[in-house]
Amino acid sequence: MHFDKIAALTRGVPHMTSLEGRVMYDFITTTGPQSVLELGFSHGVSTSYMAAALEQNGLGGHVTSIDLKTARANEPNIETLLTRAGLTGFVTAVYAHSTYVWELMRIIERQTSDGVCEPCFDFCFIDGAHSWAVDGFAFFLVDKLLQSGGWLLFDDLCWTVAEYHAEWDLADDEREMYETAQMTKVFDLLVRQHDDYGNIRADDRWGGGWGWAQKDAREADAGLLEGIYAAQPLRSHLHVLGRRFKRSLRSGS
Repeated sequence: MHFDKIAALTRGVPHMTSLEGRVMYDFITTTGPQSVLELGFSHGVSTSYMAAALEQNGLGGHVTSIDLKTARANEPNIETLLTRAGLTGFVTAVYAHSTYVWELMRIIERQTSDGVCEPCFDFCFIDGAHSWAVDGFAFFLVDKLLQSGGWLLFDDLCWTVAEYHAEWDLADDEREMYETAQMTKVFDLLVRQHDDYGNIRADDRWGGGWGWAQKDAREADAGLLEGIYAAQPLRSHLHVLGRRFKRSLRSGS
């Protein structure tokens, strides 16, 4: 499916903008993954962009997307968006009772034979709990399932609980946790320090910040992300400048 069509079908639905969707779509059409894992789909906008790119590639491929059971009540929900786009055949939506780390355990069990877990995904997008406790653990679980040369993308590196719940009256012992960008901690302290990951890129131009990493990084892929980002239209660069200006106003700098 052409990008303009899926962008129109998802317009106005949270939580991925068309600028972010363009990068996601171009990454999928460029790298051609066959098995995609998504942790956190909410309304299914990011899922729709990925599924549309898989269809555009014409190579098959499938997205396994996991979120909480509460996401079923979203309006629209993931099934509604995928049905509108005619992309239901590219996605399996999994609704977890409490957390996607339990569902990852089930996948690892299915992929394990004679005590060895066989990796099965070549791209994973993590945009769910946004917490050190959940996503720090999820990284190591996903690592067992990610094939050599596969990519990880973390959303909301800069996101904090306090930023969106300024009205909360926090005790001193809670404040540090809620004011910390926990996904940045996951990315900097776990992913960057992991010997098996390279071709790392982190920036704040998309949403709350995106972080990329490739398992068993390939030299041939070193400039892949630069090429994708460089191809984005002028409006994406204006978007970056606008975000940085707003951030400077908030910080008073």
